[in-house]
Amino acid sequence: MSENVISVEKLNERLIANPFNSWMGLEILKLDEDTLEIGLKWREEMISNPAARVTHGGILGALIDVAADFMIAAKVGMPVPTVDLRVDYHSAAKPGDLKAIAQIVRIGGTNSVAEARIYDSEGKLIASGRGTYFTAAAKKSK
Repeated sequence: MSENVISVEKLNERLIANPFNSWMGLEILKLDEDTLEIGLKWREEMISNPAARVTHGGILGALIDVAADFMIAAKVGMPVPTVDLRVDYHSAAKPGDLKAIAQIVRIGGTNSVAEARIYDSEGKLIASGRGTYFTAAAKKSK
């Protein structure tokens, strides 16, 4: 795998510059050559159904998208547009902070692919997904 071209500090700056990411309380917890971990600070507004008290699936999908995109950003220097995203929901996410762990599947000249898994505070798998990202956009902005 190629070396990261952007620091965790710069990635965190880019991450929270997006108002939605900031609202979700996202923070990069760890970055190494192969893995990115992003934490999500749970908020009451993330509930999908007040009676069930579970986190909305859209929040989980967004977390997968952001984690996968920012793992690619570590390699290409910036977040890039999402081309396609698939999310699988494995278990209901009860109120509480979450962690997404992302890894690269393939870095390409035009499109790249990354995967992410979401875990609750007890380490239970909540959701997983895979995204395709338009990495040619990073080349155009340089």
